[in-house]
Amino acid sequence: MILFSCQLFAQNATFSTSEAKNFKESVSSKAETIENLQADFRQLKYMRTMEKTVESGGHIWFASPGKLKWSYTAPYDYQLLFKDASLYIIEDGQSRKMNTGHSEIFAKMGELVSGSFNGRILEMESLFRTTFSKEGTITKASLIPKDENLAEMFSEIWVFFNAEKYIEKVKLLEPSGDYTEIKLSNFKINQNIPASVFQHK
Repeated sequence: MILFSCQLFAQNATFSTSEAKNFKESVSSKAETIENLQADFRQLKYMRTMEKTVESGGHIWFASPGKLKWSYTAPYDYQLLFKDASLYIIEDGQSRKMNTGHSEIFAKMGELVSGSFNGRILEMESLFRTTFSKEGTITKASLIPKDENLAEMFSEIWVFFNAEKYIEKVKLLEPSGDYTEIKLSNFKINQNIPASVFQHK
């Protein structure tokens, strides 16, 4: 029992300062090699007041610097595109633009979403206080917002990295007790993405 307890503790141990520094540096180095990525995603949205979980899914594309497109295919079709400091919502063939350049919170959200999928979120030290722990082969980064606007939306953000330093899951916890969990699969790294993917017309 003592041996089992020691093994369990070791698998969920919090990183030391030097371990955290080394991990962030390795993720940053990995991010430098990612020009683009695409993956399937499964999103779970839990709403405490309704005591229910809503599931959706689709495909995601990311291209440096800062192009990000979410294409929801289930249970309904619509797309979100972050591009050139703007957010486009595409639904039923119609595109609506929300200019993030004039909104600090939207600008931060765009940076946050992109950073979550290329690992740059770990470098946002002015926005988050971050700790790391190991859960088997998965490294969990727990980010607590320092920024007041972000703290109103998220009490904590969990980012899960696999052994290759790629992000497999992101969980956004809200002060209300609601949360959104996004799981990624079928990664394709640095493969050709047609320019049409990031067009909003």
